[in-house]
Amino acid sequence: MLKVGCHIGVVTPPIPTAMGGYGARKGPAVGVHDDLYVRSLVFEAHGERFGLITCDLLNFDRHVVERVRGLVAAATGIAPERLMLAASHTHSGPSTRILMFGEPPAEYVAWLPLQLASSVIQACADLGEAEVAGAVGEVAGLGANRTDPLLPHDPSVRLLAVRGGGRLKAVLLNYGCHPTVMGPENLLVSADWPGAAVAMLGRALGYPVWIGFAQGAAGDVSARFVRREQSFAEVERFGSLLAGKALELLGNLPSGEAGADAVGVRSRVVRLEPQAMPAQAEAEAAIAAAEARLAAVRAAGASPGEVRIAETALQGARIARDRAGWQDKLELDAEVQVARLGRDVALVGLACEPFSALGMEIRRRSPFATTLVIGYANGYCGYMPDQGSFARGGYEALSAFTAPGSGERLVETALALLGELKVEVG
Repeated sequence: MLKVGCHIGVVTPPIPTAMGGYGARKGPAVGVHDDLYVRSLVFEAHGERFGLITCDLLNFDRHVVERVRGLVAAATGIAPERLMLAASHTHSGPSTRILMFGEPPAEYVAWLPLQLASSVIQACADLGEAEVAGAVGEVAGLGANRTDPLLPHDPSVRLLAVRGGGRLKAVLLNYGCHPTVMGPENLLVSADWPGAAVAMLGRALGYPVWIGFAQGAAGDVSARFVRREQSFAEVERFGSLLAGKALELLGNLPSGEAGADAVGVRSRVVRLEPQAMPAQAEAEAAIAAAEARLAAVRAAGASPGEVRIAETALQGARIARDRAGWQDKLELDAEVQVARLGRDVALVGLACEPFSALGMEIRRRSPFATTLVIGYANGYCGYMPDQGSFARGGYEALSAFTAPGSGERLVETALALLGELKVEVG
C-alpha cells in the first residue's frame, strides 16, 4: 500500500533582506509582492519513506541541506539520503549566501532549516492511502535558450499527480526555465512565475489540493526572449501558461496500475573537477573584448535580449578572472539522487543548474515512463553546461564552477541509479 502526506508552510523572509539572483541589484528587498512557500510531500510503502521539499528560494547551500536532513531524520526516521530539497530558483527571493550576494538576516538563516524540517514532519502526520500517476506535455512561449532563441530547448512539462480518498490530493509540476520575468530593478519578494502557476492551478482545482513546483533543467533556459515586459502582470501571464497545460494533462490522467506501491531511493555524491583558470592576460583580454562588444551593441540600439546577452558575457568574463578568489568556497561534491514512486514515475535531483540537453538525455534514456529531472536540488555546484554549450562559450560556460564533461558524468550516474531502481521491482 502506498501512502502520501502533504504540507505547506511560509518561508517569506523579514523586510528588509538581501536578495539573490542578480549581481546588478542595487539594494535589499523593501516589500513582499507574494509570499514564498515550502511545500513538502512524503511517500511511504512497505515501511520505506521518501520525502520531497520544494521551496521558493534561489538555491540551497549544502550545509542547509545537511541541517534539514538531520532534523528530519531525528524526528521521523527518514534517512538523510531519502530526503530531497529542491529550490525553484526564483531571482526575487532572499539571498542564500552564494558568492556575490549579500547575506540575509542571521535570524532567518537560523530559522529556515527549522521551518523546512517542520514541513516534512507535518507531512508525515498527513499520510494516507494514495496512488500516483505521471503525465507529460508541451507548453510554448514559457522559455527559450537564453543565449540564442534559435537553439533547441526542452518545452516539455512533467507532472506527478497523487490521488487518494476518491479525490485529487496533490500535483507536482516540473518545467525547466529561469524564474526571471522580474529583473534586478524589482525589490519586492516574489516567487515569480512558478509561484503564479502554483497559485492559479490551486484556485482552479480548489482547496485542499496540494500544488508544488520543482524546477527542471533550467541552466540555459530563461524568459529573456519570450517575455513581453518585466512586470507582475507578465508573471501572471507566464503562470497561466503552465497552469493551463497542467489542467489539460490532469484531465487525461491514466488510472492507477497494479504493483504501483513501490518507493525506492538511490543517492550518490560525485566529486567534480574545477574548471581550469584562464591565464591573467587571457582573462583581461576577454574582459576587454566583452566590454567593447557591449558598447557596440548598445550603440547599435540592439534589442533588450541582445543587450542582456552582451551584459552577461561581460559578467562571465569577469567571473572567470575572479574565480581564483572563490575556489575554496565552491561546492564540487554534486549529489545525484533518484526516487521511484509507483511503477512508472521517477524523480532525478541534481545539485546544480543542469542545461536543457542534460535533462533531455536523462529522460530519453530513463527506464521510467515519466521522469522528472529536478535541478537546484540538495546543494549548488553552479551552472552545469553540456559539452556542446561549453564549446559555444558564453556567460554560463565562463562562470561554471566545474570542468567540461561534468554534466555528462552526472547524467551517467543518474541513469545508473535509475537502472538499479528499475531492476529492484521490475
